[in-house]
Amino acid sequence: MSRTMVFDSCISEQHTYQVTQQLEKELRLTNLLMDCVTDAVFWVKPNTRILYVNDAACSLVGYSREELLCMSIQYLNLEFLMEVWLQHWETIKQKGSLYFESLYKTQAGLSLPVQTTVTYMEEDGREYGCISIREIKKRQPESFQLQQNPALDIVETKKSSEPCKSIFPSGSQLNQVFKFIESNYDQSIGLRDVAQAVGYSPAYLTDLVRRHTGETVNHWIIKRRMVAARTLLLETDQCVNQIAEAVGYQHEGHFFRQFRQYHDTTPHAWRKMQRQVATSQ
Repeated sequence: MSRTMVFDSCISEQHTYQVTQQLEKELRLTNLLMDCVTDAVFWVKPNTRILYVNDAACSLVGYSREELLCMSIQYLNLEFLMEVWLQHWETIKQKGSLYFESLYKTQAGLSLPVQTTVTYMEEDGREYGCISIREIKKRQPESFQLQQNPALDIVETKKSSEPCKSIFPSGSQLNQVFKFIESNYDQSIGLRDVAQAVGYSPAYLTDLVRRHTGETVNHWIIKRRMVAARTLLLETDQCVNQIAEAVGYQHEGHFFRQFRQYHDTTPHAWRKMQRQVATSQ
């Protein structure tokens, strides 16, 4: 073997070593960054076999990383995810991602409301799914202000049927998002409808709104509906099912549950209490 060939071989080996070292360094950095993320992240194959998890994922499901890498998603307490995965994997592939909200039951028996985003990835002809799960923090009940100062809530509610300050953040790049919600909250709209209207994917819009407001698109839709519902409860004698339909709900039960979640009381009880307070003044 000539000296030139030996030299070239050494150079090639050195280059390969440097590339390998750089890739390993980037991989360590990537793992470090993923472990700093507060969302639970799972990388899985189409057959739901787990390839990677971060620390938040281990904390969520109560297994070590070593245990999870030997498991599939169906062995975890993620029934809500498996149902979506089995029924909508082809949709996820076509759309690129899928976002939904549901409940996750912990090993301690607690039910946590969570936001889940499933993103489709393909590399070298191989398919993967990246699953991100985030706990929905408990919202401050809007009835808190009512309990502290009922009169204040009445005045604010009465004004809501007149031109007043919007509930949406102003001066934001999300103006088109909030404009669409304001114009259509009384219709049966959701995340996908808003995303389509403003030209974003549901996953991207979810992240964008969360980064700018700390809340989800669905939160803003519901909040606007609750403002309208309070106005109708206070200023009209419409029954609850009429009000539910008027503010965009197809089912009275759905409206009833969300109203109670936001106000810690039923629509009937809220109306009665508000009118009693107004009469006593």
